[in-house]
Amino acid sequence: MANIPESGIYEKGKLDLINVLSEALKRDPGKDGIILYYVGTVKDLSKDGKKVKQLYIEAYEELANKKLKEICYDTVNKFLVNECRIYHFTGYFLPGEPLVLAIIWSRDRSQGLSALPYVIERYKKEPTIWKKEIYEDGTTKWLEE
Repeated sequence: MANIPESGIYEKGKLDLINVLSEALKRDPGKDGIILYYVGTVKDLSKDGKKVKQLYIEAYEELANKKLKEICYDTVNKFLVNECRIYHFTGYFLPGEPLVLAIIWSRDRSQGLSALPYVIERYKKEPTIWKKEIYEDGTTKWLEE
């Protein structure tokens, strides 16, 4: 069995994404017909078209960790996938840097592909995670989603 970290909030740089992805491939050989990865990255333009210099992310870790695990538990039960993990990072990020990783293991392709949008929509709205865009012009804005 692979050594895959629990879902949760991780400070930027504290979790090696390449190692997590490598371990995900070893989870339970033969049991999974599909492994889906979703990597969310920082965009260089805001919804208003402003140039983003950095994105700052903070979280109420205790509650956010609980919610991320709940989302995965619900996903496994609702879509009958084998496993789910969500890793959300905190700190300062440049455009293009990863800030979230979701992984779904499923025996069946259709179950996994149905589960992924569900996971994405829930993790974007439910955990106690806040994001602040820092713009090239020196202004900032806390994001609602």
